[in-house]
Amino acid sequence: MDYNSEKITNVEDKIYLEDLKERKIILNDGVDYLLYEPVAMQIERFNTEDEKANIPVEERKPIKIYINSYGGVVYDGFGICSAIERSKTKVIGICDGYVMSMGFLIFSVCHERLAGKYSNFMYHEVSSGGVGKNTEIEEITKENKRLQKMYDNILLEKTNLKKAQLDKVKRGKLDWFFGVEDAVKHGIVDKVL
Repeated sequence: MDYNSEKITNVEDKIYLEDLKERKIILNDGVDYLLYEPVAMQIERFNTEDEKANIPVEERKPIKIYINSYGGVVYDGFGICSAIERSKTKVIGICDGYVMSMGFLIFSVCHERLAGKYSNFMYHEVSSGGVGKNTEIEEITKENKRLQKMYDNILLEKTNLKKAQLDKVKRGKLDWFFGVEDAVKHGIVDKVL
């Protein structure tokens, strides 16, 4: 891929292209279909480049995703999670500010997870607005339960969190905020920067 930024005049675009040269992806917005493409597709491109160059997996330059997100759309977040998990090239998640809701899950699936000492984390129940007839609301509720189970199963697989902890948060209808020390204790952060 050509990462030539010499012809670009917009400063933000130039910085973005310079970061891509170093395999740095910035995820600092709400999670939605607009974010899916630059994150998931770039992970795919880096893997394709490595495969075409016949670089052994253990010798590939890691992909670094800098995550600072309140979360967003569950479906798009799962798409990004799938791209990270599918990546043969190591994906390192870095949090210096906050990873919450779907941003929290995306961070949790990274192959290695690093965080600054002032990082913050938040888990809560999957949410959506249910509007319509009773049968439509029942279908939305059924889908939310399915999505919640997927979300929680990923966290239980990737961290030291326990189902009882997650269930307590959901029963209390809470947003569970915690800092980097607890994130290390719960196996969410591998190393504090």
